Formats: sequence, structure tokens, C-alpha cells
Amino acid sequence: MVSYPEIRKTLAAAGVFDPSFEAREILREYTGSELPGGDISPEAEAAIQKALQRRITGEPLQYIFGKWEFYGLPFYVGQGVLIPRPETELLVDIAVKRLRRGSSALDLCSGSGCIPVSIALKTGAKCYAVELHEAAFGYLERNITLNGADVTALRADALDGTLFPGMTFDAIFSNPPYLTGAEMRSLMREVSFEPESALYGGEDGLDFYRKIIPAWVGRLAKGGFFAVETGETQGAAVAEIMRDCGLFPEVIGDHSGLDRVVVGTLKKTSKI
Repeated sequence: MVSYPEIRKTLAAAGVFDPSFEAREILREYTGSELPGGDISPEAEAAIQKALQRRITGEPLQYIFGKWEFYGLPFYVGQGVLIPRPETELLVDIAVKRLRRGSSALDLCSGSGCIPVSIALKTGAKCYAVELHEAAFGYLERNITLNGADVTALRADALDGTLFPGMTFDAIFSNPPYLTGAEMRSLMREVSFEPESALYGGEDGLDFYRKIIPAWVGRLAKGGFFAVETGETQGAAVAEIMRDCGLFPEVIGDHSGLDRVVVGTLKKTSKI
């Protein structure tokens, strides 16, 4: 019979980074408890064994479960879509502080939709989401429905700043691909299962910022802001791109003090 120590041992032997955490998550997913007190049903044991066989190949736990939590909300995930990560919740924190019911927000490179769905539900803002890739867009639509969020999704190129003609936005968000060439060549095994299109940001990781910020800055309402997630050393470079576009940037660190989000505000007197 499977048990927490056995599951943890199997994961540790496969080189899983945090086998204790994942063993508890596997037990919770298939038994309803991190440390079940009674016997595990044959069905649950079979599901656990199947999950372990997939996990030891390197497949992410989130893909195996098919769903993951972000900002306290459930999101479907799987092959072809970036897995929501805790550091991205900083973007939603910023939205919660700055937006209100009736505000308009746009999310670019939306992937699973974790950002616009969370913002819509936590702030009451009307949200719009743009995602190009078919597999990710399918998850975006499913997650809007799953959470009952007021989000309008468009399958299109997020670099096309002419989308939603005639509209301006109080806030524009994006977690674009930002891994460098060196980072792509040394990916953790689990991350290599995620789509390269959602990870690789050019040799220096800045390609999307150079394109997406100039393309959309003119669509901000006066006093609006542009908030993007960045790699842990990219804050200054992204801030400079925003400054060149007429924004007033602020680099915000994550819980480890590393660069994580850059927010560029458009002053109400700006002529952009």
C-alpha cells in the first residue's frame, strides 16, 4: 500500500526538488488528505501510482493533476500552457491596490488566463485578454468559464497594438516570455515540458518588452499604468524601455528581493 514516506522516497530518488511538498499534494489530490489516517482505496492507490510514474519522467505535477491554484482560484492547466506561479500573483496584488469596479484592464500573452480572471474577480474591473497560441487559448476560455469571470478573450498576436480599436485601458498587464538564451539551455527538467513560446524572450530575454510596450503604451488612459513581470535581473532594463516610452517606472521586488514586476505609470498630463 502506498504511503507518504514511500511516495516521498520515490520522488526524492527521481530528483524532485521538494519531494515532501509534492508527496503531500499527491495524497491530497487523490485521497482528500495530506496524511490519510485510514486505508487508501484501490482506486486512489492506482491513481497515485499512475501519477508517480508520470512525475518521475519529469512531467510537472500541475499537468498531471490538470488543475492548479492561483490567487486562491482554480485554473485548468496542461500541455501547451504556462503553469501559473506564485510570483505572478504580484501583478494581481498591484491590480487590487489600484483598480476598482468599472476600471478596464487588458492582459497580453494571457496563457491560462490566471491574471485577467483573478483581476476581474478580485477588483470588479472589466478585463480583456489576448493569447495567440491555440492550446493556451483553449485553457484561457475554459478558465474564464470555470471561474465565471467577466473577461473577454481574443485569440490574436499580443504585439498587435491595434486590437480592440477605439478602446483605452486603465491598466495593461503582461507576463511575457522573458527567459534568456542561456536560461533556455539550462532549464530544469520540469520547465522543459512547458511551451517554449511562453518562455523564450530572445537571447537577452528582452525581445517582447521592446515590442509590446511601445505597441500598447498609446492605448493607456491618462493616469493609467503598464505592469509586466520580469526576470530576476531585468528590472532596470525594462524600466528603461518604459521610460523611453514616456512612462514613469517603478521596479518591484518579490519576496526574495529579486526584480519581479515593473510598473510604468502614465502621468495625467502626458501627451502620449
